[in-house]
Amino acid sequence: MSNLVKLLYDMAALKADYQRLHDEIFGLSARRLLFLLRPKARRGVEDRINLLISRLDALGEDMRGLTAEDLAIRRGQELRQALEVFAQALGETLRQLEALRLARTPSATAAAPTTGRSPLATYDDALQHQRQLGARLNELIVDL
Repeated sequence: MSNLVKLLYDMAALKADYQRLHDEIFGLSARRLLFLLRPKARRGVEDRINLLISRLDALGEDMRGLTAEDLAIRRGQELRQALEVFAQALGETLRQLEALRLARTPSATAAAPTTGRSPLATYDDALQHQRQLGARLNELIVDL
């Protein structure tokens, strides 16, 4: 199997883990209720975000190690480029999620000025951009 295809699978797994975290924080479900009731789960969000960022960094290293042979599959160069752009967007989404988490802490809420852009709006923008790039990546994968 091409290393590029392996990276696509790894990115899909990383995206699924991010989506589970997002759903636990924002979703309306029994899972969210459990998340809200368990203080340890809320404290673990920072660790999970950091783990996702480190996994994303490792995928970036693997992408830089792709060879011409790995990219020899149909639309290989285009897939690699779309994967790199998506990885950057996912990284930005994770950074904005962490900024939102920090902004929601009681100490930050009390000290935060009311002017400027809401961290939730910034996170939503990053999330929408990531989703657009994910759709483009999916189009390329379907075309394989």
